[in-house]
Amino acid sequence: MVDGAFQELFRTYHPVIVAAAFNRLNDLSDAQDAAAEVFAQAWRRRDAADHVFTIEWLYITLRNVVGNHYRSRTRHHRRVERAGRHHPTPVDAATDAVLDVRAAVNRLGPADRELIWMAYWEDLSREEIARILGCTPATLRVRLHRARKKLQDALSEDATNPEEVSWTSSN
Repeated sequence: MVDGAFQELFRTYHPVIVAAAFNRLNDLSDAQDAAAEVFAQAWRRRDAADHVFTIEWLYITLRNVVGNHYRSRTRHHRRVERAGRHHPTPVDAATDAVLDVRAAVNRLGPADRELIWMAYWEDLSREEIARILGCTPATLRVRLHRARKKLQDALSEDATNPEEVSWTSSN
């Protein structure tokens, strides 16, 4: 990959990867760091003759980077708990409705949460999502239907139990 092609890849997909990382990490600085790592890995592989960069490759790489971040975050929280301190997670300034939806999405399982983010926050086509997840479009439709149902149930539960809404991420 010549440098011009890499620059085009970066210009085209950097905002998408930052947004995807933010949805998973709930912190803009962490999201920017994760996106930087994704593109650093792409840069290191840019001269591989057999490698083609696609949105699917970028997302799969982001999933790995975010997974590493989650493991690091978990280790950090365990150390903090052992030390007897607690650091609350900051919440972005947003409307109550957006916060309610984000809280409900964050309570979904990791697979459903990621599917909802890709389908509704990250503006990916259904075909792109199916390729990223390694499934057929028919399987994706079923998975997305189930994830939407779980999200609807979570939002309904919030409406009946507003005091139980968690305003922090449950990664």
